[in-house]
Amino acid sequence: MKILITGRHVGVTEAMKTYARAKAEKLTHLWDRATSCRVTMNIDHDDHEVEMVLQVNRGVTLVGKASAPDMYAACDLAEQKLAQQLRKYKERLTDHHRGRRQKGADRTRPEKRAVKSSGEATYEDVIEEMRRGD
Repeated sequence: MKILITGRHVGVTEAMKTYARAKAEKLTHLWDRATSCRVTMNIDHDDHEVEMVLQVNRGVTLVGKASAPDMYAACDLAEQKLAQQLRKYKERLTDHHRGRRQKGADRTRPEKRAVKSSGEATYEDVIEEMRRGD
């Protein structure tokens, strides 16, 4: 993954670059198919702001912004926000088709359920149960 670290109104030191690079690489454990990550560090008066922009496949862009009194703390918060977005994106991709099936789990007709509960099953009901694997 390509990582670009820039500073706006701040000189980015090697320690800050190393820390931001480690945080960006930590995101690859959640999603290894990310193509690039841009980290922008900014100081606005006494507030340190970090913006992490992660490019994932198919043109999807995830953005995590955070501000804190310390640049390292802001980097931590931005990474946490981006990790949460990445988990949500990953979950949405994996559960895309499962939601439909779980909504209608019991697809038997009410009259058949009533017959089963009374204890009297007809030949057709037994064959239908064997087909479904109940």
